[in-house]
Formats: sequence, C-alpha cells, structure tokens
Amino acid sequence: MIRSTLLSVTCLAALATAACGGDDDGHDHDHDAPDAAATPDADPTTPDAAPREVITATQVLQPGELVEGVMHGTPADHAVIHLSAPTATMDWNIHGHADGSTQTVFEELDVMTVDYVFVPSAEADWWLLIRNGGNVDLEVTVQVDLHGDMTWSWE
Repeated sequence: MIRSTLLSVTCLAALATAACGGDDDGHDHDHDAPDAAATPDADPTTPDAAPREVITATQVLQPGELVEGVMHGTPADHAVIHLSAPTATMDWNIHGHADGSTQTVFEELDVMTVDYVFVPSAEADWWLLIRNGGNVDLEVTVQVDLHGDMTWSWE
C-alpha cells in the first residue's frame, strides 16, 4: 500500500512539473518574461513579411448588394485578404477584365471567413468582389494587407 501511494505521489509530482512548464535542469526559469518581438522577413514578397499598407473597412451590404475594391499589382506584389461576416452568406471572388471579358481567379460562395493570399499573374487591375448572398443585411469586415507595390482603391 505504501509503495502504491509513493508511486502515485511521484507520478502526480511529475505531471504537475510538466504541466507547469518545469524542467529538470535545476534552474528557476522566469516564465513571465515577454517574448522577443518577431522580425519581419527581409523579402517583402513572402506572405509572413510585414505589409506596406493595411486597408481596413466594414461594409454593410443589403441582400444581393456587392462592393468591389481594385488592386493594381504585378507578379512581384501580393495582397493578403481577410474577410469575415456573421453568417455564411458572403460570396466573394477575385477577377480581372483583360480584353473586355471577365477572368475569375478564385471564387467562393456562402462563406463566413476568408484568408487568401493573392499574387497577380500579370500586371493589371484585379477586382475583389464581395457580395451579400443572403436575404438580410450583412456586415462584412474587410482587411487587405498590401505587399510590394500593390495599390488599392474602392470602386
């Protein structure tokens, strides 16, 4: 019985030490010290580099209504697109209008969130279309992180 109790106490002590972030090197580590700030990559074309500009907006769309933002960029640029809505009735796409026709790069229907990295295939204007596909007003939070020389304007 004593051996079983000692084994249980030993196991509990080991679990408590592991759960509290302890280690067995005998040092008292300061776990409240702040982490060092992450430094952005030197290459601004990588998705985790700091953006040159951040576009933020809240768009309230009536049923069937859409809004568009125009991005101008080259293959050396990119945009990190974050969209969120309270219901899965948001439709969105990225498209271009070369030669008077429409070329859809990517499209999703009936979503609540979007996290998408857009890299233009050629230097051109590219449209980010956001549409309320539901039957009640929809509030969409928009954040577009621009990298390189990518520009933005609301249509």
